[in-house]
Amino acid sequence: MDKLSIIDQIHKSNDLLSMPQAISEILGEMDKPEFSSEALAKIILKDASLTARILQLANSPFYHRLNDIKNVNQAIQVLGSTTVKCLALSSSVLNPTLIEEASGINVKNFFSSILTVAAAAEKIAKAVGYKSPDVAFIAGLLHHVGILFFMHHYPGAYRRVVGKQVQALTLIDAEREVFGIDHAEVGFQLCERWHLPSEICVSVRDHHSFTTLNEQDTLQNVIRLASLLTDDAVTTYESDLQDRIIRVNAVAYSLGLDKPQVDELTSSLLAETLRIAKYLDIDIGSIEEVITRANKEIWKTYLMVENLFKERQELSAKLLKEERARGAILSKNIAIATMSHYLNNATMAIYGRAQIMRKWHEDESHDKLLEKLPATLDVIENSIRKIKAVLLEIKDISPIDEVKFYDMSQALNLDERIAKRMATLDEESGLVLPEEAVDIQQS
Repeated sequence: MDKLSIIDQIHKSNDLLSMPQAISEILGEMDKPEFSSEALAKIILKDASLTARILQLANSPFYHRLNDIKNVNQAIQVLGSTTVKCLALSSSVLNPTLIEEASGINVKNFFSSILTVAAAAEKIAKAVGYKSPDVAFIAGLLHHVGILFFMHHYPGAYRRVVGKQVQALTLIDAEREVFGIDHAEVGFQLCERWHLPSEICVSVRDHHSFTTLNEQDTLQNVIRLASLLTDDAVTTYESDLQDRIIRVNAVAYSLGLDKPQVDELTSSLLAETLRIAKYLDIDIGSIEEVITRANKEIWKTYLMVENLFKERQELSAKLLKEERARGAILSKNIAIATMSHYLNNATMAIYGRAQIMRKWHEDESHDKLLEKLPATLDVIENSIRKIKAVLLEIKDISPIDEVKFYDMSQALNLDERIAKRMATLDEESGLVLPEEAVDIQQS
C-alpha cells in the first residue's frame, strides 16, 4: 500500500467506513442541488439512533433553547444542515464495530480521547469568540477519522504502528513509514470526499502541524490546542513534555489565550467529556474506569516531571563545575523556572480532577463509588499539598539577591531541602496553604 493507492481508495470506494444506509443517503441527499430539509428529515427518521442523537444535540446546552425541540425538522432548523451532516458522520464514525480487534486499539479509551478533544475544541472556541463553536465541536469529533480508516481497512498493519514495530519516533512518522500517508492527511481526504466545509477539512489535516501558526486560522488553532491538551489514548508514542508545553503556549498565544485561561479550560475537560458521552450515548466506560484512566495520566505526568527535575539537577551540577558563580545562577534559574511551570500545571490538573470527583461524590448514588471516592480524593488532595510544598521551597530560593547561592554544596542540595520540608509536613499532618493561613490565624 502507498499514499496514492490509499487516496484513490478514499475517492472511489463506496464503502469507506461501512456506513449505515441512512448515513449514505444523507450524504447523497445533501449533495443534490435541490436539497431540502424535509427530504433530509425523512432519511434521518429511518435511523432511530441518529434521530435520537440529533434531537439530543438540538436540546443540549450548546444551543440554549427556551423551548424543547420535538421533531427532526425543528432540529435541522436549529442545528443547520452542515452540523446535521457532520453529526451524522460522527454518529457513524464513533461506532465500536468499525474498530477491528486486530488493530490493538482500546475502543473506550479511543472514544474518550476523541470526545475530550471535541469538548476542548468547543470550550476553546467559545473562549476566543469563534463564530461557530458547534463547528469546532464537530471538527474535534472528526479529527481522528483518519485513524478509524486505518483501523477499519488495515487493522493488522495498524497494529504494527500501535505496537511501535517500525522505526519511528512519532505516530505520524510511523504511519507514513507503514502506509506512505498519515492519519491527518487521510482525514482531510475523507472530509473532502464527504464535501464538508473547507475549514473543517483543513483543521483535520493540520491538527498535528505546528510549522506556521497564522492567527487568522482560528479553527485550525482551536483544534491544534484541543489536541495538545488531550492525552493520546491511541498509541504508546509519548511526546516530549517540554516540547508539548512550548507548543501549547505558542498556539494559545496565537488564539489570544493566557495561561490561567488554558489551565481553567483543562481542569474542566473530564466533566465535559462525561457530559458529552452521556447525551451522545457513547460508551467510554464507567465512572470508575474514567477516573482510573485519569489517575494513570496524572501519575505518568508526575513521573515525567520527576525525570525533568533530575535532568535539570544534572545540568545544574555540570554548569556549576564549569563556572561556579555563573553556573549557580543559571542552575537555580533552570530548576526554579522549569519546575515551577511543570509542577503548577500538574497541580491544576490534579486539583481540577479532585473538584470533579468531589462533585460526583456528592451526587452519585452508587455504593461502590461512594465507598472508594473519598479515599481517592484524600490521596489526590494530599498530592496537591506536597506539590505546593515543593513550590514553596522553590519560592524560598528564588530571589538570588537575597539568598547566598555561591557555595557549590548549597546549589546541589535541593533534594535534602525538600526532604526536610516534607518531613515537617508529615509532622504537621498537612500543609497550610498560603490562602488559608490568614483565615486560620483569625479564627
